[in-house]
Parts: sequence; structure tokens; C-alpha cells
Amino acid sequence: MRRAVLILLGLLLGCDSRKMVVITPLGLTDAGVFPTNPSGHYHMENLDRGLVAVSVPDGVYLGWRMFGDEYLDPPTRIAYAVYRDGAPLVTVSDSTNFLDRQGSPDVQYQVAAIIDGETQPLSPVVTAWPQNYLRIPLQIPPPGVTPATCQTPNESYFYSANDASVGDLDGDGRYEIVLKWDPSNSRDNAYGGCAGNVLLDAYTLDGQQLWRIDLGPNIRAGAHYTQHLVYDFDGDGMAEVVAKTAPGTIDGTGTDLQTGPAAGDDQSVDYRNPAGYILTGPEYLTVFEGATGAELATMDFQPARGAVLDWGDSYGNRVDNFLSTAAFVRDQNDGTASGRPSIIMGRGLHERTAISAWNWRDGALTLLWIADSNAGTAYVGQGAFSWAVADVDNDGVQEIITGSSTINGDGTRRCSTDMGFGIGLDVGDLVPSRPGVEVFVPHKNDPMAYDVHDPNTCEVIVRAPAGSGATRGVADDIYDGNDGAEMWTNNSGSLLSATTGKDVGSLPSSDNFLIWWDADESRELEDQTSITKYGGGTLLSCSDCDSNNSPRATPVLSADLLGDWREEIIWREKDNSALRVYTTTDVTTRRIYTLMHDPQYRMQVSSEQAGFNQPPHPGFHIGHNMQAPPKPDIFVRR
Repeated sequence: MRRAVLILLGLLLGCDSRKMVVITPLGLTDAGVFPTNPSGHYHMENLDRGLVAVSVPDGVYLGWRMFGDEYLDPPTRIAYAVYRDGAPLVTVSDSTNFLDRQGSPDVQYQVAAIIDGETQPLSPVVTAWPQNYLRIPLQIPPPGVTPATCQTPNESYFYSANDASVGDLDGDGRYEIVLKWDPSNSRDNAYGGCAGNVLLDAYTLDGQQLWRIDLGPNIRAGAHYTQHLVYDFDGDGMAEVVAKTAPGTIDGTGTDLQTGPAAGDDQSVDYRNPAGYILTGPEYLTVFEGATGAELATMDFQPARGAVLDWGDSYGNRVDNFLSTAAFVRDQNDGTASGRPSIIMGRGLHERTAISAWNWRDGALTLLWIADSNAGTAYVGQGAFSWAVADVDNDGVQEIITGSSTINGDGTRRCSTDMGFGIGLDVGDLVPSRPGVEVFVPHKNDPMAYDVHDPNTCEVIVRAPAGSGATRGVADDIYDGNDGAEMWTNNSGSLLSATTGKDVGSLPSSDNFLIWWDADESRELEDQTSITKYGGGTLLSCSDCDSNNSPRATPVLSADLLGDWREEIIWREKDNSALRVYTTTDVTTRRIYTLMHDPQYRMQVSSEQAGFNQPPHPGFHIGHNMQAPPKPDIFVRR
């Protein structure tokens, strides 16, 4: 495995215990594994420039990343030199994009930062895409048939590309995509029936399939079951993949799980009952190597199943509601704020709620803490179908917002609004006139359809009048006629101010996803396979694509994956033969460092695939009349 090769090279070349030799496309470079005195607190990914070029009617559009750790004061200290066919073309000082009106598809482009007058290394060479999306071919899994022991015997099923997450799996500075394949007979927890196996694939942006993990028959398929995490949890420059596993899971090398409790368990047993629920048998948490999909470590999954009835029903719905996220929580040894993120796994959303935090460090998977409503360290009935993390008190530790409640980074209870279960969740700087971030929760049940609250104290800022519960809702700044963010639900009747709750406009055409797409700072609406402007028309639509997780109709993923700070959208083609990664080609003069170097946004991207998918939000406000973003408290290992 690659880690073993790197360690061996380090020993052969005489590196000390804090150093390693990293293989890069340019050869061997000496780089610290994890600095003891980093320049910032949060450990973020070492990304490349993310330069993207797209052929447009009037030339070639170019977009690239500003790194979070090169965001300087004053801004005039940094500019970017654009090169065409190896020769300087232009220096850009007010943005991170450019339209080359003399560009053509056969031209090669590079970008280099100019910091305090000194030109930095050039980015890798790119040429223009012929259209505004990158097509990534997929290897469609073969169809299957359910076993004869099920209530739905001999049922045929096929696979569709479903939710995805991203990470730099091989340390080259580019994101890879870890995609979940969903069988056509996947089931919500409330319904019985056997499902096909859940599969995880890794793909490069060039379309190479790196590996396939088969989670096996003892991991049920459905939106509430498999919540895979992708991030560099140990700080070695290469992301790991983490997922709930069970006997029968096959790793990316085609091998049964063989470490920890899996070493002594029978990996051939099918624990499904006739209704398709898995209510007995071992449950694991496994860390896989990102580059190969190989099992690195397996532990017993926590929170443990225990008695099914403890979670709220006897047939297996509530016990198998899972969520996950990466988060920068407290270190297990001295209680300090950790610079590396931890693995956060959760079980139970409605009645009992339990959350576990794990570290992957130095080849060991260790349990940090468990917050459990049964033990008085989490709240009963205050969850949601999704999570978000944020540093709610600005102490360098992120808290977990479960919906109506906040859990501290050490696994203790912080606060709750006691307003009950949430159908969705948005956590960001929704009210810029207040310090910190705010939480918007559309509630599933009476008496409140939504609320906006402070996650630090759980003080309610705005709440809906009594009425029927919402089934979907979202919040961010989509309208320039109101200060701060707006919010709405499927039954709110109009667009509402997140600051005051007052009516500020007509109800948007959708209440699903959001995306920063065009040239201004307001966010756009994303629904099904189109992007629209509030009060305007359609900006992008793909008739050859399809959405996921009906009836919510969410994308495979939306995040700042390439180019400048604005977001890309990933949709699957209708026949599942490929993913399409769409990028904007609108030239903007707003310059913001890549949102993936904002610790809150990056952690929320890690949990976007979990439960009922929600769009990610940074820890600062983006919208009309926005202030300059704060310099992120980060370091990047280079």
C-alpha cells in the first residue's frame, strides 16, 4: 500500500520521525507529516490551483482557486498571472477568473500567484473543455436478484448513481469522487423488503475508477443507512473513506474485513430478517485507504444497536437512522482544540439520539466520546434528518448541530430550543447584524413550521406562527432587496427575512438546494436538474440528467470543487453511464478564497451526502453588501 511505501522511503532516506518523503508528479519532496507549530489552527487540504478552462461563444473562460492561507491583508499583496501557451497573458488582481477573448480550444493555460511581487510556481497545464461540464464515465454495477428467504424473493434490481463525497485520495491536490451506488429496491426505514448491496466507487476527475467497495448484504440500502465520510483524518495528505460496515463487506482490494472484531466473525452470514431489516449480528465502523479502498482498521460500531425497542419502535425503523459528519472537536488527551478533524457518527434521530466521535491517528482508530440522550449527554427528540457543524462560540472547536439542539465538541450537551424534530437544517451566517452563525430549522410537526435560533445559546430569534409542519425548507441570501439571508418552507406562503421573519417577497419556485453560480454574491436556486435565479429565469438545465432521492430531487453533490469560489454541481446522466460536473462561466469581480478552505463549509460538504441532503454554508456571510471574508484560521501542509 502507498502508506507503507512512503514510510519505507522515509526510513531509507534518513528522515526524522516528524518527516516523510512525499512522492509528487515532479519527484521527491521533503514535507512535514503534521507540523507541531502550524501557522493556523484547522488542518485543510493541500489543493492544486483548480484551474478550469471552458470554451464559450466569445472566447475561453478561466477560473482558479485562491487558497485560504494566501488570503492576505491588504488584498493588493496578491495577484494572479495567467499564461497562455507558456507566455504571460494578463495579471488579474480583482478576481480569480478571466475571459480570454482570443482563446481557442487548442491553447494551453496556466496560472501562478504573485505574492508581494514574487511569482509563485505555475499550476498544471489545462486546455479548454468544449462545454461547461466535465463528463466522468461510470462503471455501472451488474443487476441482481434478492434471495428466496426475503418477503420479496427473487426481486430483480438495478443500480443508479446516488450521493457522493469528495477528497484528495492520492495526495495529488485534485479531488476524487467517492460515489454511492443505490439499488433500485433501496428502502426507507419505515418499509420492509430486502434490498441489493450498497456499493462505493472511487473515480478520478479524469474518469479512472480506482476501486469498488461492496458493503455486503448486512448493510441495508436507503437514504438513512450509509453515510460515508471522505477526508484526510490523520493529516498525511491523503484522504480516507469511512463507513458503517458489517460481515460480508468486501474492501476495494476484493478482500473480506480482517481487522479488529471482524477478524473473529463469520463474514459469510446473512443477518437480514424476512422483512429485510438487519436487527441482529455485528456492526462495524471501518476506515478504508482512499487510494486503494483497502481496509485499514475496523472497530465495533458505536453507538451500538442494543435493544431495538430503545430507539422508538420494535420493527427496526428508528434504530437504523444514521447520520455522519467530519468535525474539528476536542482532542482526547488534553481537551484542547484539535487541528485535525474527527469522525462523527450518529444513530437515532427522533426519540433516542446518540452520537460518537472517533479519531484516526497514526494507524489507529480510537473512540473519543459518546453523547447519548439515554445518558443525559444528548437531547431527546430534538434531532433532524441532517446535521451541520460550526464553531458556535469561536473557540476553535466545532459543535454538532443536530437540529433543535447543539452538542459540544467534547460530547456534552450545550443547549436546545425544545422545539422538536426538524425536516431540514441550514447553519450559516444568516443574520449578519448578529455575531456568529444562526440555525434555520423547518419542523416536521406542529406547532411550529420553522425557527431561526442561535446555536450557541439556543435563543430563538424568529419562529413561525402555529400551523401545519413543513416537509422541506431552506435559507440563504437569494434576494438583494432584504438584508441578510431569507428563508422559506414549502408552506410558508412567501419569502421571509431570517432576521425579522417578515414577508419580503413571493415564494421561490423551489425549496430544495442552493448554489452560488452567477456573477453576483446572491445564491441561486437548484432543483431537479436546473439552476434558476430568484425573480429571474433558468441559468442552467440538463435534460439528459436526473436527480436523486425522490421526491427531494437532490444532486449527486454541490460544492466548490474547481475554479473560483463559486460552486460546481454534479448530476448523473439518466442512464447512469456518467456523472457531469458543471461549472459556471460567468465572469465575476468578487474574489473569495476557495470555500473548501473554510472549515465550516468543508465539514458541511462532508455531511452533505448524509440523511436528507442539505446545501453547505461557510462560516461567514456571502450575499449583497457583504463584508470582506475573515482570514481563515487554517494551515495547509505543503
